[in-house]
Amino acid sequence: MAVHFFMAWAVDAEFTGVAITGLDKFAFIGVGLVISLLSWVALTRPRVRANEDGVQVRNIIGTRYYPWVVIYGLSFPKGSRMARLELPEFEYVPLWAIQSGDKERALKAVDDFRALEAQYMPQD
Repeated sequence: MAVHFFMAWAVDAEFTGVAITGLDKFAFIGVGLVISLLSWVALTRPRVRANEDGVQVRNIIGTRYYPWVVIYGLSFPKGSRMARLELPEFEYVPLWAIQSGDKERALKAVDDFRALEAQYMPQD
């Protein structure tokens, strides 16, 4: 956002042969606001909810519900950026809510999920 404010100020600092209007300056700020808003939504939207019925995964785009009978478990592959929910036929769903950059918080989320998994997931 700060870059867009700076560009709105600096774009008209010196005449370069291009006509810059006030609308152009506001457009820089508007684009910065849109990018900031989309980034904020993308970073705050992901969520994982688990209960006795199943797991609801809300990633950046869309929300999906998976009953415990179709879940094979939670994995966090080495070198991976985020955890994933293992599904039948080698499919998986990335869990944007549990990312490796969260460190201790991610470990606690995985432990909490595995406790619920042990309690509610049917034994084959």
